[in-house]
Amino acid sequence: MPVRTSWLLLLAFLLAPGPTLAEDGLALLQRMAQGSRQLTYSGVFVYRSGDRVDTSRIAHAVTDGVEIERIEALDGSPREVLRIGSEVKCFLPEERLLIIEGRSSQRGFPSLLPAGLGSLPEHYAIQGGATGRVAGVNSRAVLLKPRDEWRYGHEFWMDTASGLLLKATLLGAEGEALESFAFTHVRIGGPPDHGALKPGFDREKVRVHHVRTTEMRSDDMGWTFRTQLPGFRKVSTMKRQAGEAGTESLHAVFSDGLASISVFIEPGGVAGESETTSTLGPVNVFRRHVDQHRVVVMGEVPAIAVRRLGEGVERKRK
Repeated sequence: MPVRTSWLLLLAFLLAPGPTLAEDGLALLQRMAQGSRQLTYSGVFVYRSGDRVDTSRIAHAVTDGVEIERIEALDGSPREVLRIGSEVKCFLPEERLLIIEGRSSQRGFPSLLPAGLGSLPEHYAIQGGATGRVAGVNSRAVLLKPRDEWRYGHEFWMDTASGLLLKATLLGAEGEALESFAFTHVRIGGPPDHGALKPGFDREKVRVHHVRTTEMRSDDMGWTFRTQLPGFRKVSTMKRQAGEAGTESLHAVFSDGLASISVFIEPGGVAGESETTSTLGPVNVFRRHVDQHRVVVMGEVPAIAVRRLGEGVERKRK
C-alpha cells in the first residue's frame, strides 16, 4: 500500500494585527505545511480507521537540504518505509522484498500537500480552533469544513511552538471521524537519535522490485478528463512501470491543495465490464472499462467525487 507539509507566512501570522478567522486558520496551515518538511522530529503515532489501529515509529530530518524520513510499523506485519527526497523504499521483511519507487506524489502523516494552500478558503471554511495538548505538547486546532459535496472536512492539531502537525482527523458529512493519525509521543528539534534514520535492511540480501516513474506532459497522455471537480487541478502526470517487463500504466494526480485523487489507466479489463464503486476505509474507489483500458480513480474524498471524475475519462481522438 502506498504508504498514504515553509515558514513563508510565519512572520505575517505572528505580527498581523487582528486577523480574521479564515486568515488565522490559513496561516496556521502554512506553518504546518512548512514544519513537517523542515523540522527534525521523531516519535510514535497511531492510525485509526474503523476497527483498524496501527502504531508506527517515525524519524525525520533534513540533511543538506534533502528530507530523510523513516517509518517503521510496530504492530501487525513488519514493514518499513524509507524516504530520501522523492525516492521511496518500502521493505517487507517477511517477504524479504524491497520495493523502490523513484518518485511518489503521496504525502503521509504528519505532512500536508505542499501546493495550493492559498486557494483553500474558496472550498473550505477555515478557522483556528481550541487549544489543548497532544502527546503532552501544547497544541492548537485548525478546522476545515467543506463548502461543497466534493471533499471531506478536516481537523488538525499543531504544536503552537514549532508548527508541527501532531494530530489529523478526516471528517465525514456528519462530522464523524473517518480516520485519524495522532502522535502519542514526539520529540521536536535536536539531532535524530543514533541510527534512527538508518535502513533496517541490507539491499544486497533482499529481492528488489523497482516501480519506475517518468514525468510526462498532460498533452502526451493520450487521455482527457471531460468532467472536472471544482477546486481540483491536475498536479502531476506520469508513467509507471513495475519491473522490466511489467505493465505500463498512466497515473494522474488531482489536488485541491489538501485532498488528492489518483487516476490510474492501464491496458486490460473486459469490454462491457460494469462500473463499480467501493470503499476501503476512508478511501473511495471507482472503476470502469474504457477503450480496452481499465480506469481506477481513488482518493480520500466522497464517492460522488471519484465517480464524477472517473466518468469523464476518455481516450483522445486523433
